[in-house]
Amino acid sequence: MSTEEKKGFLYDWEDQRVPETATRPWWDIAYVQLGLFTSGFMLMTGGLLVGSGWPWYHILAWLVVGNLIILGLYVAIGHIGVKERLPTAFIAEVIFGKYGAKVFNIVLVGTIMAWAALGIHQLALAITDLTGVSIYVTAWIAALLVWLSSSAGYKTISILSKLAIPWFVTILFIVELYYGFKLGWNFWGQKAPYGGVFNTFWDGVTFVVGLNIVASFLQANSSRYAKSTKDFIKASTFSVFFGMILLTFLSCTLAAYALTPENSFADPFLIATRTMGVVGGIMAWILIWTTADNDFWHLSLSMVELYPKVRRWIYDTILVIFSIIVIYAGVLYRYTDFATTLSILWPAIPGIFIAHYYVLPKIGVDIYVIKKHNLPVNALAIISWIVGAAVAYLVKSYALPLPELAALVAALVVYAIGMMVYKGK
Repeated sequence: MSTEEKKGFLYDWEDQRVPETATRPWWDIAYVQLGLFTSGFMLMTGGLLVGSGWPWYHILAWLVVGNLIILGLYVAIGHIGVKERLPTAFIAEVIFGKYGAKVFNIVLVGTIMAWAALGIHQLALAITDLTGVSIYVTAWIAALLVWLSSSAGYKTISILSKLAIPWFVTILFIVELYYGFKLGWNFWGQKAPYGGVFNTFWDGVTFVVGLNIVASFLQANSSRYAKSTKDFIKASTFSVFFGMILLTFLSCTLAAYALTPENSFADPFLIATRTMGVVGGIMAWILIWTTADNDFWHLSLSMVELYPKVRRWIYDTILVIFSIIVIYAGVLYRYTDFATTLSILWPAIPGIFIAHYYVLPKIGVDIYVIKKHNLPVNALAIISWIVGAAVAYLVKSYALPLPELAALVAALVVYAIGMMVYKGK
């Protein structure tokens, strides 16, 4: 019996290195990423972009430029995951110290909880629209479905993604092309209540980057299963270009056809059903499911780091139930504001990760120095995080472009200089 079999199906290598026997081919990683990207959020983002008042070539440019930045971060953090074979939650101990990592994971759970609850809320709304059953009932049905697929972690997420993605993405791609030609690639720039506020070109790029900045430093959770960094680069490049650029851009044509200025929100289920009928509704429902289980998987990995003696599926159960409470706080209708908050709070983190693993070795600092000295908190990492968030806030306040990159670079520089000054201590 192999080591993987002895661990059992529910074991997800939460706090241990993933062994070579448990690694997956690059296309398996790509399916998991597409399950996260190609979802109701993609349709909803398409609605937000097409309602922004900008022409199609600007929207396409936002997606290309913004996601190229994201791809670079995915690869950088993904390489760390391949090297350590540990989840982001435990890589944080190498950087922040054991108790500093707990601060990191508490904040992470607090912010992504809203994002994860958004997925269950969308899933519940889709079930309600399909069946007419009260949202108070379908919220629990949606939570149960997400719990079933996320409790076993990577294994079930991979299975669901491989079952759902190939067929439904093919249908989605064909339908989006059909409506694109039907509209003559026109009908862009409509003013609608669900449209984001993008005053300049770089505001659009900033929105795209801010929307995905959290996912960048969570890439280690899946990249630890990749056989090599080269394989992870293949998976990320395919999923980002196909799922986050091409399909999101094409989904704008569905939104342009389906939504009207009277719609108060870019509801992905509404977009799908108005363009593809019941089939579209079912497709959107399943795609939303593949995203929500990813979110709760990331959350439960962080919970394990906080207190490893409790099994991850128990944490997953608690988080899914708690999401029901978050749902009725109106998170779904604060989508743009929520993305803006993430773009201030989190861009410093990939900068700190990159500085620790790529810059410190160049200046003669051992990347495991915090663990070797058993330091409970790396104050320099916390300070760098605060500086990065402050820079993001200031840059955004003055309406300057790309506050995320400014925050990332600021945190990277502060952390690298601080570690270089104190490396002798």
